[in-house]
Amino acid sequence: MGEVLPVSDKKERSSNIELMRIVMILLIIMHHYVVNSTVMDGVQMDAITPNVIFLQLWGMWGKTGINAFVLVSGFFLCTGRLTWQKYFKLVLEIFFYNIAIYIVFLVMGYESLSLKALFHVFFGIFHYAGDGFFASFMLFYLFVPFLNLLIKNLNTGGWHRLLALLIFVQVVTVTIFRSHAFNEISWYMTLYLLGAYLRLQAGDWSKRFLFSLKWLIVFVLLAWMSVLGIDYLCYSFHHGSWGTAFYLVSDSSKLLAFLVGVAIFQTFRNMPLGHSRFINELAKTTFGVLLIHGNSDAMRKFLWQDIVGVPVMLDAPLPSLVAHAVVSAILIYAVCAAIDYARIQLFEKPIMGWIDSRYKR
Repeated sequence: MGEVLPVSDKKERSSNIELMRIVMILLIIMHHYVVNSTVMDGVQMDAITPNVIFLQLWGMWGKTGINAFVLVSGFFLCTGRLTWQKYFKLVLEIFFYNIAIYIVFLVMGYESLSLKALFHVFFGIFHYAGDGFFASFMLFYLFVPFLNLLIKNLNTGGWHRLLALLIFVQVVTVTIFRSHAFNEISWYMTLYLLGAYLRLQAGDWSKRFLFSLKWLIVFVLLAWMSVLGIDYLCYSFHHGSWGTAFYLVSDSSKLLAFLVGVAIFQTFRNMPLGHSRFINELAKTTFGVLLIHGNSDAMRKFLWQDIVGVPVMLDAPLPSLVAHAVVSAILIYAVCAAIDYARIQLFEKPIMGWIDSRYKR
């Protein structure tokens, strides 16, 4: 996301991929509007309302957004090099927001001063490894040089066999057989390899915009149908919860979350969009937007319950709920992007400029 989601070769950065980053962050904010706000707590499947259905369809795309982001990593970094400076910038950004937000919430009374809280600020990155996005993404990056060595030594047959095996283990067994093979770090490695494959091995079919768009529409419709179909079954048999309907998109490696994520990446990758300085500059803040609004349990309460007031919208008129959800997503992105732009200008650029001048890449 932003600069840290890996664009090592800046000549290849295009506004279509940068636009995808922005759209994906908006999808993740939409997802958090539903799952982090407690708005759906207590919803019973024998009383499904239009508001409940809207919130399900609105908030179902978070994992697909993560998949598309990580695919970008493999697509660009497979032919590049992950320098320690780039990795340090990633770590610095994560710890900057962990510490800054903790201090702000400590002053505001949303956090307490305790060893447990301090442990989570400084070492939570390891505690949540394999289960939380930030920790898993940071640790996944350490494997990139080794993944690139593997990529250089794979022939076409090796590519096909490896990807087929990885997708079977992490998508098919998890979705159909409900196995516990899913782990975020290993899943990001799979997506990285798939992104590299799409760049280095895939045929001309992978470079056609209308072909990609057609399959994106198909997979999105299937995802919507899966949610509505499971809703119907839960309602008919009086079993399950509102989250049950997310089954095929509930984790990044679930079948439709995977297919929609790949189709999103392919569609934006092939989109005939020229260079836009505004889009490229705005996209630099995407990782910061995610780090800010998805930072902690305290942030969830502060943002979604106390500031945005999502829980009370469940019983609002449907047009009001839709308007509230749309405006909230846009405003949260805009405010967080402005905060991260200030961080880049005031802290990141001076620090990284000094490091680059002292340690030539």
